[in-house]
Amino acid sequence: MGLAERKEREKLELKNLILDAARKILLENGQDGMSIRKIADAIEYSPATIYLYFEDKDAILHELMEMGFGVMNQYMKLAFAISDPVDRIHAVGKAYIKFGLENKDWYELMFNSDKPMKHIIKCCEHWDQGMALFEFLTKTCQEAIKKLQLDNVEDSYLALHLWSSVHGLVNLALTDRLEIVQQGSNEEMISKTLDAIMHSIFRK
Repeated sequence: MGLAERKEREKLELKNLILDAARKILLENGQDGMSIRKIADAIEYSPATIYLYFEDKDAILHELMEMGFGVMNQYMKLAFAISDPVDRIHAVGKAYIKFGLENKDWYELMFNSDKPMKHIIKCCEHWDQGMALFEFLTKTCQEAIKKLQLDNVEDSYLALHLWSSVHGLVNLALTDRLEIVQQGSNEEMISKTLDAIMHSIFRK
């Protein structure tokens, strides 16, 4: 291995070390408890070293957000492969909810925090995995609309309706507000609500 290749590998290893430390701090202490100084202390490097790889904390959060989508995709792997579009939508919704309830800190970062989105705007980057997931849902809605011959329904608006519905359910559960309006476990209430949404739209 040449000197240039070795240096490139070492740079990648250090970047991954920074992200791994940031992820652990994030999951243990939340976003407010994560700082460049804490990450530097965790990996025993100076804060100046962190800034060689990331412009600021927002840039780290953005990269962690993309990692979070990688975790979410593991929850959705089986749902993605379902052939029937309506069943696929239902399964994706269930997987989304399961991910949100089991991974609160990841979910907050990916869908409720403004910091990663500020970094996207500031650096003109795309919300790659988030958009890819929404486009997949839109395409699946298009298939369902065609199959069921739903009149006057646009795929992108249907996808937005479905996403906002499950997002709202997860947020209500994570903030302990769901229990106020309905008795039962969060998972049971959300599952039945999702079933009702699917039936109202697709008669499924």
